Amino acid sequence: TLDTIVWMAEFNDSRRVVNITKSLAQYFRLALNQGQEQILLRDEIDHVRQYLFIQKQRYGEKLNYEILEDERLGDSQLPKLVLQPLVENAIYHGLEPKGEQGSVTVSCFLQADKLHFRMSDNGVGMETQVLTALRDGTNQSTTTGGYALHNVRERLRIIYQNNFTMTITSNKGLGTTVTLILPALQEGEYA
Repeated sequence: TLDTIVWMAEFNDSRRVVNITKSLAQYFRLALNQGQEQILLRDEIDHVRQYLFIQKQRYGEKLNYEILEDERLGDSQLPKLVLQPLVENAIYHGLEPKGEQGSVTVSCFLQADKLHFRMSDNGVGMETQVLTALRDGTNQSTTTGGYALHNVRERLRIIYQNNFTMTITSNKGLGTTVTLILPALQEGEYA
């Protein structure tokens, strides 16, 4: 990302440099979250939005994205840095190998007193054996996104014990969807 900013600066694309720099500053501010582990959903979604904006500057027309959020859920809390690693996986392991235009959709909604998050891409998808290992939590490979999924799953397990769900569906050549279901906690509540 910094290479992209330097490249733009060299070609006097100062407006884009300013916009990306602002986005990076907001991205890091949200990631740090004043040292707090829990973050408001609106801030976690904004963190994802900043990340996708920065990646859009890098990939241009090859990356499209959409964020569908129920803004009434903005005061809900969740652990910080849960959604962005999953979106990053979608780009680097789903869309980038595709080599052509792709899209990522992030959605959040409330159903049966649970927060539902869905990160979908129309990328290359996964082989059945890789998908099975990721579902089982036995794949921790940098080439298949196993580290990010494993780390998010383990952090959620520590915080929520067994009171959360992470599902992964994928079809080779069609894309991947990761769904998280978490307790709907408001500010000040803990799992």
